[in-house]
Amino acid sequence: MKREDKRAVVADLNQRIGQAKVAILTRFVGLNVEKMTQLRRELRKAAVEYRIVKNTLLRLALQGTGKEVLGSKIEGPVALAWSNTDPVAPARVLAKFAKDYAQLQILVAFADDRLWGAAEIQQWVNLPSLDDLRGKILGLIQVSASKLVRLIGTPSTRLAQVLRAKSEQS
Repeated sequence: MKREDKRAVVADLNQRIGQAKVAILTRFVGLNVEKMTQLRRELRKAAVEYRIVKNTLLRLALQGTGKEVLGSKIEGPVALAWSNTDPVAPARVLAKFAKDYAQLQILVAFADDRLWGAAEIQQWVNLPSLDDLRGKILGLIQVSASKLVRLIGTPSTRLAQVLRAKSEQS
């Protein structure tokens, strides 16, 4: 690869990684081309980018992004997955794939200005999705609103029952 091409790759990666909400470093040794293609397809469906880049170029691309600390974790053949939209999407897809194919290892992630280990990333996977959380909150609001309506209606119903009982006694 020519020096100009390397500069272009580094500049492109720097811009893309700089905008990412999360970046996850993985090791993929032992995965064949078919499995890597399958992984990339699944990641693409979740709006996640996944790149295998030479370590020196990746370290250079991380400079100035705020994610430079990932550079210290780059050893051996690694790939980087990142997302600009959903910070949990890459972790979910990678963890699901790693469960089926042990050759894929999730090493470390960078999100919210800190490094997250593999165990912490696994906890992300267990979190409910944003849509699930919104549904639960909406359900709680609806239940509370219906309880409030019943409570407001109860005194008037009781009053009507008392008045009816008094009128029947007279």
